[in-house]
Amino acid sequence: MEMLKSLALTGLLVFAPIKAVIITVGVLIFADMILGIMAARKRGEAITSAGMRRSVTKMFVYQSAVMTGFLVETFLLGGLIPVNKLVGGVIGVVEFKSLLENVTEITGTDFKEIIRKLGSKNDE
Repeated sequence: MEMLKSLALTGLLVFAPIKAVIITVGVLIFADMILGIMAARKRGEAITSAGMRRSVTKMFVYQSAVMTGFLVETFLLGGLIPVNKLVGGVIGVVEFKSLLENVTEITGTDFKEIIRKLGSKNDE
């Protein structure tokens, strides 16, 4: 039991510098799951355990990718390339796009188009 506590504490200490990225990825996945459920309800689809299982799997895979990116960046590349920020950024963009798709389906307002228009206004 003592060894298990030591391993858990070591893991917490090693990954403490990326706490914010881990929490952010978790919040994005959770928000995507909630909005996905709302969108599925609006479409009249049944909410199943298979859908929830996909969210849990996604959480595990994304968090593993963030942690692995941190280990590679820190212990193999010596901080030369910000792998953790790149991995977290890609996951963040993917989840944000999914959130926008779900919000669009729930509200009927195309938020991606609104963002595109705002972006093109700034170019003028």
